Amino acid sequence: MESLSGAIVVFVTAALFVVGAGVGLARYGDELAEKTGWGTLWVGTLLVSIATSLPELTVNISAVWFEKAPELALGNVFGADMINVFVLAVVALMFGIRNLFANQGRDTQILVLLGIVMVTLAMILGVSGDVKLGPTSLGGLILIVAYFAGMRAVYKAGRTDMHLEDIPSPKGSARNAWIGFGISVLVVIIAGRYLASSADSIAEISGISKSFIGVLLVSIVTTLPEASVTIAATLRKSYGIVIGNVFGSNAFNISIIFFADLFHGKEPLLGSMATTHYIAAAAALGLMVMGYVILRSCQSQAMVWGRVLTPAIPVVYVGALYLVFTLGQR
Repeated sequence: MESLSGAIVVFVTAALFVVGAGVGLARYGDELAEKTGWGTLWVGTLLVSIATSLPELTVNISAVWFEKAPELALGNVFGADMINVFVLAVVALMFGIRNLFANQGRDTQILVLLGIVMVTLAMILGVSGDVKLGPTSLGGLILIVAYFAGMRAVYKAGRTDMHLEDIPSPKGSARNAWIGFGISVLVVIIAGRYLASSADSIAEISGISKSFIGVLLVSIVTTLPEASVTIAATLRKSYGIVIGNVFGSNAFNISIIFFADLFHGKEPLLGSMATTHYIAAAAALGLMVMGYVILRSCQSQAMVWGRVLTPAIPVVYVGALYLVFTLGQR
């Protein structure tokens, strides 16, 4: 793409398709959970969080495979985690902190801790430089194993507290839902390719760092499906789905590094981490820790002070964006 205006037009067009398809993924994923009888909180949350994270997966693979832009991919991973918690905090401030965070079980706590552990591992592996292991890397393998091990722990904890009303029976044919889900996936794959290429062009032509473009522009677009699910679930008072979708998506986003590594080529993706990526990762980690403290503050009187962190989350998010932008221009 030769002009900035042309790149922006392609970016906006691709973004609209990604958002529309992402909303479709959430809708049909939720419908599948209901019609197939997979509607437990754990399965519903897993299905929806992965479905809404497919834009991140597609864009990251496109960024490293076609555009050779690992900075964009890493910025999107950590930026998406940042903005997910930011949206959660805004929703909590609007609809009530206790409404969202109270009455959550041990499975939710483990899910939040899983996201924290995943980001911590990514930062440690990035500092170490990581090593390539065939088509993937040691870091990628560690992250994907940690993700599945963590989700297994969430599942086991959820079954301990499971109630019969959480297990609906199948309701009708799931055929149309599967078709809609498949079409949405296809649209995300195609649009994600153009989203990554146009974002890379915007960074090249404008002189803005690819890390910042990934942390801000691309992450905002790819997390709009999560944001729409968060808001819709809050309006339905499905607060477990709200928390599960945000932190389930955050954990899955980090595991995307494993899949992106398969298409990255010679060096591990985490070996491409720059200072701006560490700032974004540290911000994502800090925001998730704050989210965990807020969760515990609604379950323990001794930690009630933690609720004051909720309005601090937007401030930390904006501050981190400023740092990423400033350092990325040097």
